[in-house]
Amino acid sequence: MLRKPFGPEPGPSPLPENLLPDLVQRKPILLCLDYDGTISEIAREPQLARPVSGAVETLRTLAAHRGRVTTALISGRTLSDLRSMLSLPPGIALAGVHGLQLLDTTGKTEVAPGIEECRADLQSARLWLERNLPANSGFIVENKGIALALHYRQAALPIAHYVRDSFEQFITERTTSLQPRHGKMVLEALPRIATKAAAVRMLWHRVGREFKPVYFGDDLTDEDAFRELAAHGIPVLVGESRPTAARYRVGGPADVVGVLRALAAALEARTKRSAAGLG
Repeated sequence: MLRKPFGPEPGPSPLPENLLPDLVQRKPILLCLDYDGTISEIAREPQLARPVSGAVETLRTLAAHRGRVTTALISGRTLSDLRSMLSLPPGIALAGVHGLQLLDTTGKTEVAPGIEECRADLQSARLWLERNLPANSGFIVENKGIALALHYRQAALPIAHYVRDSFEQFITERTTSLQPRHGKMVLEALPRIATKAAAVRMLWHRVGREFKPVYFGDDLTDEDAFRELAAHGIPVLVGESRPTAARYRVGGPADVVGVLRALAAALEARTKRSAAGLG
């Protein structure tokens, strides 16, 4: 008997509208958010990406309910970059450069141990880019100090792929402490110790296991965090459906803000009920 051929893997399910508002009534949430493509649209140049309408205001509302929601932004951007783009109140954690930098909820700043061992390889990667990038060809190099990002969104496609692949080969074959990490039209030379999964794990340990971790992200660099939370959290892909470890999906940054607004409204209503002695 002929077997029915396997079809494509199903994508993540749409995030149920009441999932997070209902969840926060039962237990506290560790809410983790990527930045680019999650609460901001992807921009042609990294410095042009700004939070979509309502994002910052909603994060401020959530920050007032830290007993029920601890919020963290986990990004490939540096802490200084995130701070310059977001005016956020104390109590929101920031994990920069894929978790290599951390500003925790108490305001303490830390850098991951082991960075010093990567300095020589990072310098080699910088020199490779200086010597091999064609002038005025649309490439943007983002020097994060403890990582390098080669943005090729504005470069012509054939040369973009050639340079990207050559840089990836250099990282893989000529460095020992770095790994190539692909994102949307960007290739990073990143210390091997950096993962967003490790950042989520550390934050979850600090807030307590009674918190349910929720993670919104759009990029390939978010997949390790999705896998980390596959069994015990709520991983949510932002954007078009694709093969992913995320369980749920929303359409884009504006939809993320809509979900966060519903969560904030549920928290505000809960606070009013408590103040009125209604439980």
